[in-house]
Amino acid sequence: MSVWRWLGRWLPFARGEHVPIFYDEDYRLPLTGIETTVGVEPRGVDFTTWYLLEKHVVRPEDVYHPRQVSYAELSRVHDAAYLESLGQPETLARIYAVDPSEVPVDTLLSNVRLVCGGTLGAARLAFGRRGPVVNMAGGFHHAAPGRGGGFCAVNDIAVALAALQADGYEGQTVVLDLDAHPPDGTAECLAGHPKVWIGSLSGSDWGALPEGVDETRVPEGVTDEQYLALLEAMLERMPKPRLAFVIAGCDVLAGDRFGRVGLTVKGARRRDELIARALRGVPSVWLPGGGYHAESWKVFAGTVLVLSGMAGRRIKARYDPMSARYRRISRLLSQEGAPLDEPLTLEDLEGSLGLGGAVQPRVLGFYTAQSLEYALFRYGLLWQVERLGYSRPRVEVSSTGAGDRIKVLGRAGGEEHLLVDVVVEKRSIGGAPYFFVNWLSLRHPRARFSERRPQLPGQDVPGLGLAREATEMFVLMARRLGLAGVAFRPMWYHLAVVARARFRFADPARQGRFEAMMRDLASMPLLEATRAMAEGRVMLDGEPYRWEADDMVLPLEPIPVDTDAITAERERHHFTVAPRSG
Repeated sequence: MSVWRWLGRWLPFARGEHVPIFYDEDYRLPLTGIETTVGVEPRGVDFTTWYLLEKHVVRPEDVYHPRQVSYAELSRVHDAAYLESLGQPETLARIYAVDPSEVPVDTLLSNVRLVCGGTLGAARLAFGRRGPVVNMAGGFHHAAPGRGGGFCAVNDIAVALAALQADGYEGQTVVLDLDAHPPDGTAECLAGHPKVWIGSLSGSDWGALPEGVDETRVPEGVTDEQYLALLEAMLERMPKPRLAFVIAGCDVLAGDRFGRVGLTVKGARRRDELIARALRGVPSVWLPGGGYHAESWKVFAGTVLVLSGMAGRRIKARYDPMSARYRRISRLLSQEGAPLDEPLTLEDLEGSLGLGGAVQPRVLGFYTAQSLEYALFRYGLLWQVERLGYSRPRVEVSSTGAGDRIKVLGRAGGEEHLLVDVVVEKRSIGGAPYFFVNWLSLRHPRARFSERRPQLPGQDVPGLGLAREATEMFVLMARRLGLAGVAFRPMWYHLAVVARARFRFADPARQGRFEAMMRDLASMPLLEATRAMAEGRVMLDGEPYRWEADDMVLPLEPIPVDTDAITAERERHHFTVAPRSG
């Protein structure tokens, strides 16, 4: 390839060009059970945005905060009866595959309208700069004029285009839908528009689409090269646009829970490079669509890297956006002299000597209720609790026989509810001091168990969906206290399964048996497996097995692991499940 041809490939997106993005913290879905029951990562938009900001791909001044679209703007596309039905939790629960009891209607509708406003704002800004603008959420292509589905309540592309046309725009528009699923809702919303062309590559067949949609069904197990050849052919059929909407679908990776395309992360980035070159000099709006894989957030991060002239930058395999963000906030809190390191006061000393009032309770001799509440505020956890409908959250700290207790309470329905209940202590494991979590309960008492969100062993109410955030908080607390790491003792099989990505059993033999159990129970849904364990139906080498609630650890620094002992124990044991009697 000649130097000039190589330069021509990249000139439209020269290195150092910063692409505007639309984003708001309220883009996160306020649905606590959607991660575990449906497989949707509610933090995915945040993960992508945090990475881009952390790595200076996007600057703070490149971030635009959208306004919510009005119902007048929505009504240009959606039927009045359907828009009215969105005020019912049952309608939204069906669209998002959750139980109606966990739908905070006003908060969720505000989220939907805000994301839709981001797509409209991005379209208007794209015209001004004659280039790409990104909305970090959106691409709700399953929403039709009179219905929603597939996690799509309103069709942001159709609403944005209708608003532009109301302002006088009459140019040729293309919609490139590279989500793994077909654009059934978008096709219905835009059917009959003479200057709208929709091109789609999808891995699923959802029935016939309106005439005029250029739909290509990719074969299951398609390779990167085969997919890119199909995309190039579709781009050759695309008319020259004055405006483009691109759904750079994040559900195209191999192993995605709902997508059936099978690209690699590198293949998805090459996809975006092809589209970016085809849309050179065209105002374009880029949207993430769906994504139901642990690596999905990396796909759209790669999209923005391509648009910023950094297509060759790799995202480290072990990079964790949440850990990186929490560490950054922790450093800022330390620099600000935040009230996390409150010194002992004269009142504390007098109280400890019996000379004055009671000693101010401190978790592990360090954290007061006020310092913890401020930390929860800065990390955004109190805001997430408020979005679920709990007002005036507050923190209580006390001491128990099992350790120091932290409670987070919030008001709803005229009463105060216990939302977080945790008991911690310092404990030596393998000769090293750990931040040990004796008890942790994350509670969403306004929600209820249902067929969609069944009750797990040990639960009395559904969870808050903040387990990952809690783990990061514990890691930072352990680091601040100079401890070796975080540890806990899972009392149920499912707790160990969920924690296994970062924790391991301290005893190598126990870790080996756990890995054997994971291997042999892999074909069973987690709910069924953990219930079988609780009911005593799991057999170890033909004998009844009782769950071993041993210590799991997350060391802050790498420590030697006896992999030979783990492997030997894993290979010599086998687990089976006995059927229910009767």
